[in-house]
Amino acid sequence: MQSGQIVGAGFDVVTQEPLPAAHPFHAILSHPAFILTPHVAWASDEAMQALADQLVDNVAAFAGGMPRHVV
Repeated sequence: MQSGQIVGAGFDVVTQEPLPAAHPFHAILSHPAFILTPHVAWASDEAMQALADQLVDNVAAFAGGMPRHVV
């Protein structure tokens, strides 16, 4: 990216958080065309509400004798 051959990059998590001091991403973390999302990037208010709604629906179905997604 710094040479211009790649115009942008986005990564969804890394193998170790926080990044080790010697990780190569440190060289580009502040680059305006580089995005690195943490493990909790999915946890928007809407996603958390959908997860809670699904939990309530699954518990209600189980309590009503009709469990869902039985494996």
